[in-house]
Amino acid sequence: MVRMANKAYKNIADLLTQLYLVDERPWLVGFSGGKDSTLLASLIVDAVLSIPATQRKKPIAVLCTDTRVEIPAIAEIVEGTLSRMHKFFQQKGLNIEVNLLKPPPEQSFWVNIIGRGYPPPNRTFRWCTQRLKIDPVTVFVNQRLGHWGEAILHLGARRAESSTRAQTMAGRESRNGLLRHPDLPRVWVSNPIEFLTTEEVWAYLLQKPNPWGSDNRILYKLYANASNGECPIQIDTSTPACGHSRFGCWTCTVVDRDKAGEGLLAAGDERMEHLIEFRETLLEFRNPDNGWRDNRRMNGNEGPGPLLIKGRRELLKRLLKLQEETNTVLITSEELLLVQQLWKAARNPDDGWGVSRILNKQRGVVMNNDINELNRLREMEEEVTHELSIRADTLRRMLAKVEESSESHRSHGLPDDLLNILKDDLYNTTHQEEDPAIH
Repeated sequence: MVRMANKAYKNIADLLTQLYLVDERPWLVGFSGGKDSTLLASLIVDAVLSIPATQRKKPIAVLCTDTRVEIPAIAEIVEGTLSRMHKFFQQKGLNIEVNLLKPPPEQSFWVNIIGRGYPPPNRTFRWCTQRLKIDPVTVFVNQRLGHWGEAILHLGARRAESSTRAQTMAGRESRNGLLRHPDLPRVWVSNPIEFLTTEEVWAYLLQKPNPWGSDNRILYKLYANASNGECPIQIDTSTPACGHSRFGCWTCTVVDRDKAGEGLLAAGDERMEHLIEFRETLLEFRNPDNGWRDNRRMNGNEGPGPLLIKGRRELLKRLLKLQEETNTVLITSEELLLVQQLWKAARNPDDGWGVSRILNKQRGVVMNNDINELNRLREMEEEVTHELSIRADTLRRMLAKVEESSESHRSHGLPDDLLNILKDDLYNTTHQEEDPAIH
């Protein structure tokens, strides 16, 4: 068994070395910090080290995504590993760069939930994967492809991880052992450790220190404590969800139970207690029966819709309390400003002071708002709404939506958003006329 495993490792290393030398396309390496991606990175670095320095010309970029809601223990390991990698690559002159990719603030988890009112994700509406994981990688890759033309993306996916993954990997177009990326036509995907077993992965990691100067005992202990697996770097929507075996976001409401978090708490990571409790809060707010969600969707159709403004306010209060309990920055000042902007474009919009009032009450922090400017805008809004015969709230929402689109430099979808706001105005006006209690 040991000889067979050693032969498998050598075959992978030989194939990587050959691919490096005969194929000129630059490499991208997906790294999540878990066992599979750590093995992959180790094999690739060892392969590059085996090549004479004069021939190490291929640019290589290690890509890691930080959703900013990762389990703290995982985030700490990843941060330390990336730092050691960076120093080692520079010392050895390997032409390998390390990139920690993050979603832009306007697409962060909390801006989407507390700002836009997105319900916490479930299996049928897993909006988080696209915004927090896939999009940052796609933006980076597309930027590089403008200079490179094509690239090869190495991933630590293994068929033994799940039958779904095995089917996905087997069903893709292959050319010389490379799979065409489903969404990036100029990227070819390599899965060097595709056929290794979990036992073979751990055997390698525990017997051989990483090239960048650390062993994997801490990582192994983390897995043992959590009794689970990693959440792989996401490259497209066909990549299976973390499912029942995952190391990923502590906020994840796609799974029924956060077994990894529970395992870490049982092993002594006290931070997980408050985080697990808050995950239950997210489940509470997602349930339409608990009164935190609108009974109309964003397009105006009947059905569970976004979180109501009262729900978003309450969730922000609880998140700020959690931030104090864990002594961890969970939401930034920039995100808070974006939340306030989005609240002004919501149904039953905020007056522009909601976030500031919550911060002032809970933390004694006052946001930078100009009261004179706000009052001047309110007077202008009242004049315009009277002339156009629309509700003041409707105008404020439309102005906030246009401002949001302008700041993000994205006009896609703006006409539909404005149309839905006008539909809300018509809906509210009609129901007021039909309700005799209002007159």
